[in-house]
Amino acid sequence: MKLVKAFAIVLVVLGIAGGLAWQFFLKDQVAYAQIATAYGAKMVCSCRHVAERPMESCLTDFTVDISQITFDETADTVRASVLGGLVSSEARKTGPETGCTLVEK
Repeated sequence: MKLVKAFAIVLVVLGIAGGLAWQFFLKDQVAYAQIATAYGAKMVCSCRHVAERPMESCLTDFTVDISQITFDETADTVRASVLGGLVSSEARKTGPETGCTLVEK
């Protein structure tokens, strides 16, 4: 019985610590990652599929460090992701007049 109470107390403490970490540290980082991947996917998609430039050239357009962002490309879609794919965004070329747009998940 004492072991169950101790386990319950540990779970409550971990839950509170996790909630505080999310509120004060991680929430902003996840929001930044979502913005960065959406921006990156749209920019690289437009560069590759509208301007028809090579990927290496497109990656030089960024004025901030994008080394943590991974870009994957298929026929008409570019996917940007961070943290092993936990946060990602996709942009797709939708037509000759419209260029690339973000794909909603």
